[in-house]
Amino acid sequence: MLRGKEVNEMGRRRFTRDFKIEVVQQVQAGLSMAEASRRYEIHPNLVRKWRELFEKYGEGAFQGHGQMYRDEAKIAALERKIGQLTMENEFLKKLIALDKKLAKANGRAEK
Repeated sequence: MLRGKEVNEMGRRRFTRDFKIEVVQQVQAGLSMAEASRRYEIHPNLVRKWRELFEKYGEGAFQGHGQMYRDEAKIAALERKIGQLTMENEFLKKLIALDKKLAKANGRAEK
């Protein structure tokens, strides 16, 4: 077994943060992803994914069990919800203004 990896009861390998950073640093130092995947016995797509995460999050990459990414997804979902509610509020404001305008034009009393 290579340093930095363990196999859980389901047969899945788990890699330590230090192991992932070591692989990424080797790739950044000029080692090809194919060579890194052969040397560390991991799939090239995994090396690519780790490199992208490290480039995106820097030293914050590979923290916990994906907690940072779940938090980021929650934030994105909440931001989408805020945008949706803002658009609904704007629509309702326009609808109220239009109703008032129509009421005034038809001679109805405003509510």
